[in-house]
Amino acid sequence: MERFELQNPFAVANFIIKIAMEKDNPVTNLKLQKIMFFLQGYSLSKYEAPLINGNFSKWRYGPVEEDVYRNFKNNGAIPITYEYKVANIKDGIIHVHTVKMDNNILNSNVVNDFKKIVGRLVAIEPWKLVEMTHSHSSWKDYVDEINVHKAKDYTDEEIKECFIDNKKLIIGEYDG
Repeated sequence: MERFELQNPFAVANFIIKIAMEKDNPVTNLKLQKIMFFLQGYSLSKYEAPLINGNFSKWRYGPVEEDVYRNFKNNGAIPITYEYKVANIKDGIIHVHTVKMDNNILNSNVVNDFKKIVGRLVAIEPWKLVEMTHSHSSWKDYVDEINVHKAKDYTDEEIKECFIDNKKLIIGEYDG
């Protein structure tokens, strides 16, 4: 089984944004959140390990990785057409670079699986993705807590089970 390090949530978001733009189907923040969630579920299901070093909160419209959400929230419902970048100052010079997933993943067979899953998820309408997360017990059993912002974050097991319950819709004929 492939092993990989946990990835920065922004690196995974950039990975998704890039694929979505390549497919000429850029994602909104809402859609990005659901794709990140299901990609995490895929990783937990197939590789028995999380991909993203972050937590998913239970919000009104489904799972949200809050740091990534906050970064892109000013886009509102407008598609995201840029990747997250960071700036560092070294020797008095500002260096700006895109946050990317580690090369050990990008240069492995695992990345092809992730690209296929993201490609499938990008093709699904955002409100369908919301519906898919809402239909699972990990969300619908906590509606009262969610409505008053008191729901606990998703556990890895809940994320994995939500992915498995929606696997046929996500994966289709591809059974990676």
